Amino acid sequence: MKKTHVNYLLAGSVLASAVIVYAGIVFLDRRIALSVRHLMHLNPLFRDVTKDIPDLLLQVVCVGSVGMWGAYYYLVRRKGRNIHTQFLKLAATSVPFAYLLKSLLQSFFGRINTRVWLQNSSSADIPWFTGLENNGGFPSGHMTVFTAFFVAVWFYYPAYRHISALALSVLAIALILTNYHFMSDVIAGFYVGLLVTLVTRSCLNRTAAL
Repeated sequence: MKKTHVNYLLAGSVLASAVIVYAGIVFLDRRIALSVRHLMHLNPLFRDVTKDIPDLLLQVVCVGSVGMWGAYYYLVRRKGRNIHTQFLKLAATSVPFAYLLKSLLQSFFGRINTRVWLQNSSSADIPWFTGLENNGGFPSGHMTVFTAFFVAVWFYYPAYRHISALALSVLAIALILTNYHFMSDVIAGFYVGLLVTLVTRSCLNRTAAL
């Protein structure tokens, strides 16, 4: 595929994702969040189990990145470069980059957490640009980071593509059904994670070609 076509495709996907996210914010986010809260009230056990899930994303990213880089250098020294080392290099680069980018975007947009909004759901608006407190809503950090990882899996291990798609689908549904994120947060997180791995892979391939 020619570079011009790739650029048009990328630009089109950015526009399409922006439209989908905007539509979610305007028409669906509030309704879905309120519906999920109602379901939680009907099922107290589910509400209690999902009430205080610890956020260990930073720890997972740190341990996972160090582990993947360690495995990368070990395999390169023992067996040379192959598909496994290519995967490890891509994943170990894109995952921490995805975490950093999502943190910057969350600070910039300042969209509050869904559960914080639900405490005052009588308000017609979802506050944006609210500063640093409770601003970890947009995009979803978990969706961003795990999408970056599973897209790397998708590139190098075709046999596991269905597992990657299933894992991301389950994660997306879980984030919405526990009211930790609005639907548009999850969609945006998926697209940011996808872009991170695509751009990282392109940069690594260019570097290897030099």
